[in-house]
Amino acid sequence: REGGFERQPQQLELILSHLGALPPPQEAARRAAWVGALINPIPALGVAYEIRPALLMARDTHGMLKVATHGITLSINKLKGGNKYS
Repeated sequence: REGGFERQPQQLELILSHLGALPPPQEAARRAAWVGALINPIPALGVAYEIRPALLMARDTHGMLKVATHGITLSINKLKGGNKYS
């Protein structure tokens, strides 16, 4: 919002309206996929590496959650000016 990554005004709000509510913790796989869609929208914001393929390739829900968590961490680090791939 303030970082200048949106490609159109209020892009994040639009993305959130398309995604709907965050799935509950009891639906962990859906929650991980929701996170993937949020941090890798189309058109891209350019603040996260592409995690959707890794989410789809994960062997189980635990793997999906690890991918989503790692994606969020990398995105935050990139926004803070750190190395985007560590």
